Formats: sequence, C-alpha cells, structure tokens
Amino acid sequence: MLLDGAMGTELLRRGWDVSLPLWSAAVLQSNPEAVLDIHQDYVASGAEILTTNTFRTTPRAFFKVMEDEEVARRRARKLTRRAVKAAKAAAGNHRFVAGCMAPLEDCYKPELFPGSTVAEKEFSELSGWLVKEEVDLLLIETMGSIDEAMCALKATVDVSIPRWISFILRDNQHILNGEELIDAAKMSVDSGANVFLINCTNLYTSVQALENLKGEISIPTGIYPNLGKSMPTAEGTIDELYTPVEFIEQMKRAIDLGADIIGSCCGSGPDHTTMLGELIDSFS
Repeated sequence: MLLDGAMGTELLRRGWDVSLPLWSAAVLQSNPEAVLDIHQDYVASGAEILTTNTFRTTPRAFFKVMEDEEVARRRARKLTRRAVKAAKAAAGNHRFVAGCMAPLEDCYKPELFPGSTVAEKEFSELSGWLVKEEVDLLLIETMGSIDEAMCALKATVDVSIPRWISFILRDNQHILNGEELIDAAKMSVDSGANVFLINCTNLYTSVQALENLKGEISIPTGIYPNLGKSMPTAEGTIDELYTPVEFIEQMKRAIDLGADIIGSCCGSGPDHTTMLGELIDSFS
C-alpha cells in the first residue's frame, strides 16, 4: 500500500509558518485549507492512505502557548477534529485515513518522555478523539523509545480499528534512544500492533534496517523514510535531499525485501508519492 508523504516540511516548503512548539498544528488554526490542499495533492499523486495532520494537536503542545490548561485542551480537541475532517474530505470513499499519534514531546529527543502514567493518559485521550472522528486506523509514529511506544499501544488496546506503529532510528539496528530495533519490533508484535514501520529515518538506514528485520517479525512491515541526507533541524529545515534516482533505487530495494507499505517522510512531497506509485505499478 502507498502512504502519503510529508505534511510539516511540505507546509514549510509552501511558505507557511510551522514554528515550534505547535509545528504543523499552527496552520490548522490560521489556514486549514492549506492542509486540505496538500492532502488533495497526495490523492492526485496516488496515495492510498492519508495521514491526519495531528502530529501536534495535543493539549500538551497547546499548553505551551496558552496559560489555561482547559483552554489548551479544547483547542487541541477542535483542531484534531479539523485535521481529520480535512483528511477525510480529500480521501473520499476510496482511500484510508490514518490518525497520527506522535511522541508527546520532541520526537528527536526521546529522553523527554514524560513517564508511563502521564503518557498512557494522554495517548488514551488523543486516540479517543481520533476514533470518535472515525479514522480508519491509528498510526503511532516516530517513536524513539520502547517505553513510550508501549504506552501508546497500551492506551489503545481496546480500540476497534487497526494500530500501526512506526519507529525512528539511530542506525540500522537501534531506535533513536539506543534500544535494539528487534526488541522494539518484538514488543510491538506482543502488544498487538497490526503493522510495524520505520519512518523519519535516513533513506539508506531505513532500507538496511528493513533487511535486518527480514524473517524476524510476523506482521506486515514497511518504511517511509526521511529524504534528507542528514536529519532535519527541530524546525524542519533540511540541508540536502537525496535525488529522485537514489530515492527510487532504495525504495525498489525495500519492496524487494518485502515491504508491504511504503511512503515518504520529511523533505518529501507529492512528486515522491507519484514516483512511488509508478514503482509499485512496475511490479504488477
């Protein structure tokens, strides 16, 4: 299946303000049509799964810019609903909508994980909002620690829709905080995840990691890598991107290795989705 590509860095590329701490959620407040436009462009490029722009529509994120916690919660709830509405409007009846759930703090700093009790409560609230808005699946993504990923899976154990989980890596054998990738994969399977993915990780590292997982995991796998030759800054800027030729060569290798789901992450856009669609077609 074909995932869409980046939202935050695509908004940045198109000139929208994605300043921290709200990141792409800020655009949902001021210019929600910009989010809809990007979803529609991914649909036109062949994406079969659209990811909601809910990476930062959390009470925790909005409390950083608002003094009142309850006001922050209401704003987060409103923009989560708005994000799902945009994705569903673009998806129509023939594509799936994945409700994005991201690390509660900076995804590049897994050491900021707030602890299991807090995390389970917050993940439960966000997943409840997404399920109520009738997303087709939950995409727990860019996880950099096993503990936080486990909390997200525990918090969603009773939902009736599929749960996909995706990790960001340090290298082809370790997730971002240094824990073993294979341990993250085994935990995900044991906790009932339906799909195991790697995202926002260097293109070559992602494919090498997929190769390391081959034969080690019993659920569908896939990658949607970062297109930068180095990691993005916290603000999402990327110095140098891999060329389309490099991208397609490595994604073909991922399919050869058995990837069931492919897409792209930071630095990508609808053109990359089009290329992936053509690559998939070449296998049929």
